[in-house]
Amino acid sequence: MRLLFVGDIVGASGRAVVKRYLPELIVNQQIDFVIANGENAAHGKGITPKIANELLAVGIEMITLGNHAYSKKDVLEIDSSIPLVFPANMEGARRSLSTRVVEIKGLRLAISNILTQVFMDYVDENPFDVMEDILEEVDADLYFVDLHGEATSEKIAFAYYFKDHLIAVCGTHTHVQTADERIIDGCAFITDVGMSGPFDSVIGRDVQEVLDRLVHNKHTRYTVADTDSMLCAVIIEIDEISKRSTSIERVQIRP
Repeated sequence: MRLLFVGDIVGASGRAVVKRYLPELIVNQQIDFVIANGENAAHGKGITPKIANELLAVGIEMITLGNHAYSKKDVLEIDSSIPLVFPANMEGARRSLSTRVVEIKGLRLAISNILTQVFMDYVDENPFDVMEDILEEVDADLYFVDLHGEATSEKIAFAYYFKDHLIAVCGTHTHVQTADERIIDGCAFITDVGMSGPFDSVIGRDVQEVLDRLVHNKHTRYTVADTDSMLCAVIIEIDEISKRSTSIERVQIRP
């Protein structure tokens, strides 16, 4: 079984680069299932019903979110049947939809979205406790986690702690793809998958706007950079007999 996980999709240009490259990636890499983080898909913060459907139409089969999950009010208008995964340990009306189970090649895959604690707001439960609850309550053959957070140490510690129970821990949120992909006793891990969004930017935002804020202390908006985008993702191969991951490969397509 081969999974493709696409890193944080940022704004219109991020959606455009996914539309451009995803279909050929699915075919050329013989992908069985596509997951993507879409928490920045709507103008850099949040997601809307229209954009969720737009992403699903191009081949994404499950959309995970993160700390910006509720940034757009109409996210609560999205029907619960739409495959969105909300944070399990963040205040919000849709936290019951924090794990989704799908069947792929006869195996049940549970896909969860969990926030880390360090430097993160609105987190109301320890991610380790949340994962323990998921493993106890959700019946599945395979467990995949989008671990959304800042601290690199917290992410890899989580992977080592749950390595015997999970087939993958894929970090998101920082928008910078890390070069530490590895297999930990059958669990695929990477600290951050990276961003699918504007390449010439500050993690997706307009460069001058960020400089005005950091250097001149100006009040600025969250403006997505108007530049060509890169696509960041990982491909994870899972042995269907042992139900363990055997490889993880980074994908980075620059403008």
